[in-house]
Amino acid sequence: MTCCSSTDSLHDYYYDYYNFYPSVGSSYSNDSGTDSSMSTPSKQGASGVYKRNRNNMDSALKDDLCGLILGGVEMEEYVQHVYGVSKDDLEYIKSKKWEPEGLAVYTKLLNEGAPEEDLYAPFKAIVADLFDTFAQDEKKLNVHHASLGKTALKSVGNVRKPDQLFFFGSHNNKSPITWSLAKAFVEFAVTPSAQRVKASFGLISTINEDDSVAPGNVVSASMPDLKPSPTTTTPSGRKRRSSDMPSGSSKRARHETLSGKEPQAAGYALELMASACRRWATGVVIRDTQMSLHYYDRVGAIFTKPFSFDKEPWKLALFALAIGQCDVVQAGFDPLIAPDLDTPLTDPLSSLKHAVLHIPKGNGNAQNNGEDGNKEDIDDESNNDKGKIDDWIARGVYSHFEITDDPLYIYGGLTGRGSHVLPGKLIKKAESAIPHESAENVDDEGKRPSLPTNSTAAMVAKLSWPTEKRPWLEANTIQDLFEKIPKMKHHLPQIRCAITLKGESIRLPRHLFGDMTTAHKLEQRYFTLLFTDCYNHLWDIKTVADFQLAYIDIVECHHAAMKFGNVLHRDISENNLLWTKSAKNAKRGRTIGVLNDWDLATPVDAIGNSSKHRTGTGPFMALDLLAPEPPVHLYRHDLESLFYVLIWAAVHYNIGDDVPYAHRVDDEVEKWTGTYLEALSAKTLFLSDTGPVLKRIRPAFHGLRPTWIESLCKLFQRAQSNRVLLASQIVEAAQQEIQVELDDTNDVFAPLKEGQVPANMNIDDDDESDHDEEKESELHLPPPPAAPAPPPVDVDYETLGGCLTFESFMAALKWSPRVIRPVDTKDQASKAK
Repeated sequence: MTCCSSTDSLHDYYYDYYNFYPSVGSSYSNDSGTDSSMSTPSKQGASGVYKRNRNNMDSALKDDLCGLILGGVEMEEYVQHVYGVSKDDLEYIKSKKWEPEGLAVYTKLLNEGAPEEDLYAPFKAIVADLFDTFAQDEKKLNVHHASLGKTALKSVGNVRKPDQLFFFGSHNNKSPITWSLAKAFVEFAVTPSAQRVKASFGLISTINEDDSVAPGNVVSASMPDLKPSPTTTTPSGRKRRSSDMPSGSSKRARHETLSGKEPQAAGYALELMASACRRWATGVVIRDTQMSLHYYDRVGAIFTKPFSFDKEPWKLALFALAIGQCDVVQAGFDPLIAPDLDTPLTDPLSSLKHAVLHIPKGNGNAQNNGEDGNKEDIDDESNNDKGKIDDWIARGVYSHFEITDDPLYIYGGLTGRGSHVLPGKLIKKAESAIPHESAENVDDEGKRPSLPTNSTAAMVAKLSWPTEKRPWLEANTIQDLFEKIPKMKHHLPQIRCAITLKGESIRLPRHLFGDMTTAHKLEQRYFTLLFTDCYNHLWDIKTVADFQLAYIDIVECHHAAMKFGNVLHRDISENNLLWTKSAKNAKRGRTIGVLNDWDLATPVDAIGNSSKHRTGTGPFMALDLLAPEPPVHLYRHDLESLFYVLIWAAVHYNIGDDVPYAHRVDDEVEKWTGTYLEALSAKTLFLSDTGPVLKRIRPAFHGLRPTWIESLCKLFQRAQSNRVLLASQIVEAAQQEIQVELDDTNDVFAPLKEGQVPANMNIDDDDESDHDEEKESELHLPPPPAAPAPPPVDVDYETLGGCLTFESFMAALKWSPRVIRPVDTKDQASKAK
């Protein structure tokens, strides 16, 4: 976890974009790490310094949702499940005849070939008339509809200009237009004017979508203390039978891919989810007079079957009522985040700064905080050390987390882990006796320090969505390492409390479409909350000497985790290499490096079976992993990432300056932040000629150039030569094997000399018919001899000829590694007794 530097702008978020790359033969992908046929999310672009152009973002969103879109959902099911529309409201809509004002104007302009922008006002007039009708019928609405025109909004990936947005009733025309305040998006995808004019004369017919329908399932009620609109439910704990399905439902659903302006709509959903820690986002896409409702969360997307609102205006009225009545929870805002301790979330927050995160209580105590007291749904995965903070949370001493500033990290992808890292501190629910635990640094026995009793210690909360089938949650991985390599305890993030929400406690409406999700093998996700100490980024370190100490600590911690903890990190990047000062003397104490973000870590003994996929952050990924078909992730790949982090730091960090990091990519390494193939080409060029990049080293790192940097460059250049040799030997061996097979085939089918008979041909001398079918069936060609084994390859793949090992890496740095011995588990057990 990280802490903002004093030089960071309030809006200088650190964005990474995660892409999903499905393997051949796999229709979907995830980050579970449990199936070799799946790909894990890979981050392209250095956080805070790289923005994609529009085409790249749309392409990334298509990859992000590849195989994760389910379409054909019946609209009536959708609005009930997602927006909480009641059966009474549904009957109300169907009982009236809807002829909204503005519809005739809209269709007239459409048929005349008017530009798309001219349709915004008529559509807004249609919806406004519907809202007026609802108000006259005493329906309570909480909505404001705004056309943005060409207004550009601050975005995660690039500047976006949504056509229209729905806001809450508290919003007015004088309020700021921001993603964090929006309720849902509206995207128009109008047919070009020339085609529309032809269509109005009957020359072109409207394209109708597949009318397949998807099922519904159990609906989850929102948290009671947040005042949600009513939702429909089935009896608690009971599985829905087929007879419980809504009328007209079908278990058929279809996979879809993004087309037309749908990537743009998905981009709007990305902005909504990134701006306010939302659990899901919704909107509509309008193609001429056809409308489809869209839902997005960290698992994927769900689209309704399109309908023509000029022919079925009651469906437009149903959507208008749904979007008008839905509250903040049904709009996807995280129900755990509120404006303060005592005020429930009833309107969106313009900023997370100074908001309060309610800490759900596990182990059956969840009802005290408004959550379900269900052990199966809420797991407390906190540490078992003396003085642990989770004990204090369970006793009600600390029940909330005050967010003291803007997010330190915002996940830039649509599907995937969706991590948000929030700075803050634990605050008390009420005055209570707090055990007087020592606030000293971690002791030699590996016990964690307790939190100071005034609760002012800087901490961070990490909210993320790991896949439900991933067996190695981050908190478990770190806790296991803490026990196996206590000598590295200073260099691992100190997790104070970890809570996992499962099942219906997550409050995702996707659970309502559970049958459909299961049928198409879309994995569900947990919602995890980690509370840890706060650390600093490497670029905020004050001296190069301290940078060296922190860097060495991290290299050694990473190796110890692999060797003694049996864990490979697999996501080395500049954001995950942190530092702090020893607690005994924070001002003059030793700088300590901390290796953070272990949520993609995998046991080493599972690597061969479960990690045949790409993980990492683009600019820092190893060459092998950037290839179109990446191999198994190895220890040396992480070593290569550590090398690239050092080069990146030397080129970009002004250590000790007032502005240590401008967060702008240097021209010589800009292509490292491009596509995988661009990064592969650029890094290959760098290893063949390091000069142009090394010329860009910042003055603070000039002293490290002849010792650390050039020495490591030579090491990895030698490894690259061995990699090329290995590749050529493998190709040569394969070619030789093919040639042997061809030679054998030629020998078998070589033309016979006159009078020559194949050795194993069985001929009956009494039979004068050489063409008798029965005799021909007895002819057997000799099997080809076994092909010789390919010549041995001298360069081992694990270390590229012994080049890339921990020992060689440390030798290149001219640093003697500390002695670390494995923990005697038997001795630990006897001490525990």
